[in-house]
Amino acid sequence: MPTKTVKPKPVRPKRGSINKKLIMDTSALMFHEKGYDRTTLDDIAGALSITKPSLYYHFANKEEILLACVFSADDYFREEIARRDDESYTGRKRVEVFLRLYLEVITHDIGVSMILADDRVMSEEGRTRYNDLRRVMNEALEGRIKAGVTDGSIHVPETKLTTYAIFGMFNWVGHWHFRKSSTSLEKVFDRFISVIFDGIG
Repeated sequence: MPTKTVKPKPVRPKRGSINKKLIMDTSALMFHEKGYDRTTLDDIAGALSITKPSLYYHFANKEEILLACVFSADDYFREEIARRDDESYTGRKRVEVFLRLYLEVITHDIGVSMILADDRVMSEEGRTRYNDLRRVMNEALEGRIKAGVTDGSIHVPETKLTTYAIFGMFNWVGHWHFRKSSTSLEKVFDRFISVIFDGIG
């Protein structure tokens, strides 16, 4: 996935070149830079140098754009975790594989929408779809932690709150202007993994 972030500017597309992916890329960047609530369809249309009716040809509303970004990132995550993970690994190794990919996804402009999405401002249908996705992600991580407890590679007294705590730590990275920082993704990952498994000391 691309890692470069730039300030949103009008892209002045060629006639007929607007498509869903371009709208999603531009919108996700603006959601990250300005915040979802403060980004309007007029802002997105202006950044693309098109009219708002042109956006409606592809998406019914702003929430639909956000959810398209979220599920695009989720599709990528599912494809990559199927490729990188292996049930023969220890539970701890599987947790590390999961979290390394998750960090990669949520520090990408499309993927960060998974973190910036706020179900409190969604429609009932949107809230249900988003919360179902988060539930599956939670179960996937907790399942790997449980496997680690079983095989002895992870030592925690329980798994559900541990899962919430880990996601809380990693999700906050999505609120950083990450690629404006000199801190590498690997350094963040290594430090977080150290805190999770070895403690702060």
